[in-house]
Amino acid sequence: MDRDPEGQQVMSLRLSRVMMDIGVTRQMVARRRKTVLEIEKTNCEVNVIQHDNNYTSFIFGSQSEGTSTLGMNSDVDCILCMDDHRVITDWADWEPGKRIFLIIKNEHSPPQHCCLQILKKECPMPETLDMVPAMMGVEKDMDNRVLRRNDWIDILMVHLSGRQIIKQGPSRSTTKHVDMIFALRYSGLLFECNFLFTRPKPGHWPRPEILTKARQCETFLVPQGHAESDQSNLEWRFSTSLIERLLMFDLNILQIQVYTFLKILRKTFFKPLVGDRLSTFHFKTALLFTLETNPPEIWQEHNMMQCAINCLNTLQRWFKHRYCPHYTISGVDLFVGKVRKWEFPLLSAKLSDMIDNIMDFVTKMEMDQIGERFGDRCRTVSTRCQNILNTTMFYFEATIDILFDNYLSFTTGMNDIMTTRNLIIIVRDILYESEIWTELQHIAKWLYQYLASMTASTCLRLNNPIPTYVYRLYKAYLDSDLTSSRLKLASMMYCSGQYERAKLVLAYTEALLHADVWQFNPCSGRSGHTFTERFQQKVYELPALEVIKRHVACSVLFNSFEICCVPKFLVYEMYRTIRPEDFHHRRNLFEEWMDLIVIDSRPFMFYLQYLTYRQLGEEERRLEALQKLSNYVCVESRGCGHIDTALHVLGHCYELENWYFVALACYRKFIEFFPYNNAARWHIMRLLQQL
Repeated sequence: MDRDPEGQQVMSLRLSRVMMDIGVTRQMVARRRKTVLEIEKTNCEVNVIQHDNNYTSFIFGSQSEGTSTLGMNSDVDCILCMDDHRVITDWADWEPGKRIFLIIKNEHSPPQHCCLQILKKECPMPETLDMVPAMMGVEKDMDNRVLRRNDWIDILMVHLSGRQIIKQGPSRSTTKHVDMIFALRYSGLLFECNFLFTRPKPGHWPRPEILTKARQCETFLVPQGHAESDQSNLEWRFSTSLIERLLMFDLNILQIQVYTFLKILRKTFFKPLVGDRLSTFHFKTALLFTLETNPPEIWQEHNMMQCAINCLNTLQRWFKHRYCPHYTISGVDLFVGKVRKWEFPLLSAKLSDMIDNIMDFVTKMEMDQIGERFGDRCRTVSTRCQNILNTTMFYFEATIDILFDNYLSFTTGMNDIMTTRNLIIIVRDILYESEIWTELQHIAKWLYQYLASMTASTCLRLNNPIPTYVYRLYKAYLDSDLTSSRLKLASMMYCSGQYERAKLVLAYTEALLHADVWQFNPCSGRSGHTFTERFQQKVYELPALEVIKRHVACSVLFNSFEICCVPKFLVYEMYRTIRPEDFHHRRNLFEEWMDLIVIDSRPFMFYLQYLTYRQLGEEERRLEALQKLSNYVCVESRGCGHIDTALHVLGHCYELENWYFVALACYRKFIEFFPYNNAARWHIMRLLQQL
């Protein structure tokens, strides 16, 4: 290609167009970053609200950088920093209160690694083994120092998740979408982490202002030992993820496109050879060194192919030397423990072929249909518009997940009235000082809704009239989403005997529904509902919170504090875990919702309509509501969401119609699909006893 500069320019322009077609545009990269950083801030603010200041979460990697595509299906890389732990390098820095760890590092320590000695909380003295709880995961070294092991979190995670965890380097994951790293942090840069600022550089990149910010970044200590160490279980690795994110955020859109293209090359052609041992981080490091050593004027759209080749040449040079330096930390060989000696010739040969015949490799790339797009061989590829809409939808789902997960945690946490009022006060105190005040305002709406429901339930339980201010609370925060708050209000009215008012609320709620409403279900273990293209278009056009208010029907939640505001039949849903087998098939960390009443909005609305019209003696409307519920369960739902609960309420309607054997068939049917943790077992036993 060097002998055909005009051809290379044409190919570069075509490749840039293809990268934009699959969603790597300036607008989408900015949108990805904004969404992920808002999620990161929301997590931190919610920790403050819940008085859970033990950790701070950070999201790194491709999702926060905006260097992923739909075809990559990238994980979310999350670092959880334990803020109740403090790391020091000198005894003079000891302070009482927190769990203190002293960094142990000497000339024999592997580069980028150290050990952590546990100190006493009450005085600056080494901790003794007999005074440390076993669950902390400690071990004595040859000098009788009590050190924290780097695998201490594994047992706790298995207990919380109810399943075996997947370990890859320092990360621990219980699902295929999120990799979590439990880390400690040091306020400053440790030892060899100053390498970026001390080694000679051309000067044009990184820019001086970026280097100034980088000097203020913290260092993480992540639980991973050196691959060639004889005490790797006691070692912790330094990580400069905050500096690396700062550098990636400073790249322009062409550099982001080049890096994304390199990642797809790696996944397509190198992963089949050596798996993930030749990782994305190796290619990121090659990009950073190439940016530093090449003049800035080469990063032009018409030169994109050559820029990618320059990065591959950097990597090839490291293969030949069998040494890959770390960009920000000195003395580190990133090939150690990753690439085996006999694999270097194989990888080097593949890379040489790729550099010499880059176009042949591009046309063979199947991910995101790049080869087909590049060669214009197929007209059935997804359009740029479709990819942008799908990418936008992916990040919208992440946004609503984090917002609703907080409401879910408030509900599963069994916060009482007084606690919930205190939480609302905290939200109001930090609301307008926060960078994400609109998100916090939305979380507050769900808290107000929960407070209103709990207060009304308490009044009904005590046979007291429901105060006027409770109705004002309900009505003031009906737009937490399109339906769930309105359905909670209607349910309270039905349970308090206000059938005419419940009828009006349900009719108004049904009138709000339209063909493009998306039913959102946040619970693990239940499949999500599909959405229409017009809904995706709304997600692209409107702010996320506006979409939630006007186009999303969230599942409706009740806990035991709200039990008098829900039809009695649904109380069985809170006791779905019956047998030892049910406990065995529950994942503690992800399925706490099974102790709640959770029902999708549409079937709950039809069920409440049926019950209300039955009480009002409106037979025609009652049968119409039953038909809508039956049609939803059998056709519209497509088996998605909380279909088991929807089928249970349908069975209850059949019971009330005296169609007992049809009801029994409903309950039995879904035990086939959900054999564990299914409230249908109660209904079958109850109904058989009646019959």
